[in-house]
Amino acid sequence: MDCCFSFVTRAVGVSAIALLLAGAPRPGIAEPAVGAYLAAEQAVRNGDAAGAAEYYARALAGDPSDKTLLERTILAKVAAGQVDTAIPLARRLEEVSPGHNLGALVLAADGLKRRKPDEVRAALDAVPEDGGQFLGLLIEAWAHVAAGDTNAARMAITDLQADTNLGPAGQQLASYHLGLMEALAGNDEAAVEAFLKASDSPDTAGFRLVRSQAGALARLDRTDEARALISQRLGRTLGDDRLEDLERSIAQGDLPSPVVTSAEQGTAEAFFDLAGFLARGANRMVGLAYARLANFLDPDLIEAKLLTAQMLRASDQYDQAIAAYETVPRDVPEAMQAQIGRAETLQLSGRVEPAIIAMREVAARFPRSIEAQNALGDLLRREERFDEAALAYDATIRLLPEVEPYHWVLFYQRGIAYERSKQWDLAEPDFLKALELEPDQPLVLNYLGYSWVEMGLNFDEAQAMIEKAVEQRPQDGYIVDSLGWVLYRLGDFEAASTHLERAVELMPVDPVINDHYGDALWMVGRKTEARFQWKRALSFEPEEKDLKRIRRKLEVGLDTVLAEEAASGTPAVIGATDAKNGG
Repeated sequence: MDCCFSFVTRAVGVSAIALLLAGAPRPGIAEPAVGAYLAAEQAVRNGDAAGAAEYYARALAGDPSDKTLLERTILAKVAAGQVDTAIPLARRLEEVSPGHNLGALVLAADGLKRRKPDEVRAALDAVPEDGGQFLGLLIEAWAHVAAGDTNAARMAITDLQADTNLGPAGQQLASYHLGLMEALAGNDEAAVEAFLKASDSPDTAGFRLVRSQAGALARLDRTDEARALISQRLGRTLGDDRLEDLERSIAQGDLPSPVVTSAEQGTAEAFFDLAGFLARGANRMVGLAYARLANFLDPDLIEAKLLTAQMLRASDQYDQAIAAYETVPRDVPEAMQAQIGRAETLQLSGRVEPAIIAMREVAARFPRSIEAQNALGDLLRREERFDEAALAYDATIRLLPEVEPYHWVLFYQRGIAYERSKQWDLAEPDFLKALELEPDQPLVLNYLGYSWVEMGLNFDEAQAMIEKAVEQRPQDGYIVDSLGWVLYRLGDFEAASTHLERAVELMPVDPVINDHYGDALWMVGRKTEARFQWKRALSFEPEEKDLKRIRRKLEVGLDTVLAEEAASGTPAVIGATDAKNGG
């Protein structure tokens, strides 16, 4: 289920909650606590919820009833996974500032976990109507389920959907939860009807929605529809072992249980869904708190553990992310995803060899998984170990039962690995195969076109391909650079300088693009500006082979460098790495 961020911000009161950790006035705290408070603020800026929780708690000890410190400490503690210690603070906040949105959500989660639906409704009823009611109303509906009143839950969802300001994303999320409630109540016909309204199409539906809908269809003995739904979703991925296992299970006559089997799990699902919407935005700390509340209510919701790890990784909290990935048991269907995520995080943290070892272990443990073999290839390619990456991509492609259009990316990636390992005779067919599968794919058009230009081949066709790529991605600096560079190689220096100037505007700190622009400027007689661009290129740490050439150009000029290269019979291939990559 996709969602616009504006819907989430309005619907769950994210703006109000986020102000607790950014931009809110500094509370009037006692002098001894100032250091702890400032340390907490710095931890927030670093995306370190655990550090923020520790230091806010120290500051709060100096003034236990300070509303702002309470709010910030609660959010940081929940985001750090310390929900149990946040609950007493939420109760204290309710005494100090009744009806606070964050405190109500924490108390509601606690009430559901203790199976006290009356406490849940009491906590949520105290929140003012402008406090971001969507999540609260969704939780209240699940509280009705906890109390055994499915009709009241249906009415709550109906009231929620009556909000004309909710928008398509909110309507879909409400429909999804109505479907979960109906499935839990044994009303699979109604569940299927609700699930159909929860996504634009199976192509865009998330795993949990597809699993829920397919399960309901199977329980209605509509097995063919269930399998077709799964196949349609699989048709837009490089493979999903969980969906493949589900399809096999249904084909064998096994009836999947509902995804949600209790009100606590349903509420965990609500927190998880909203956390997913917030994972990539500026309010990631709030999203992290929601993911933690999801696991507080349902420790077995593995997707929430994975989301927590992903958000920690996105905040550069690599050790915490690795620890979160390691909480995923090795015997669950999501284990492979967790192990891939852990290896990728090791790489991001600079521990390259342990990352490669870990990813090889994943590929060995899941030898029939397209996703695992492809992940190994991607990691090796990022480390520029192209020979090894090509072997991993070979293994990936061999696993394909048949080649589909969306597999273009596999041939494109293997083509890059072959090209970078100087195996052009193998790379070119892969790029052409990728274009056969996805004829107008801009990344492939750009990479192949640029490669031909660098080798002095097929200039007219290369130019046409890159122009088509630019039409599709006019804001991609790498692709715009490619067009400028092909025009340069064709001798149209005026047109080249125009496009390369635009590429520099789009990618101002890329050394290759600045170098290219400098060459074009030199050729149109703007030699002072050319030297300025070459100096800029040097400041952006170009590769060693480009570094020497740029310094030589600054010393003697481009004309002399070109003459020297022609005399030696080894004309330089400039920037063939970055400028082909595309965004």
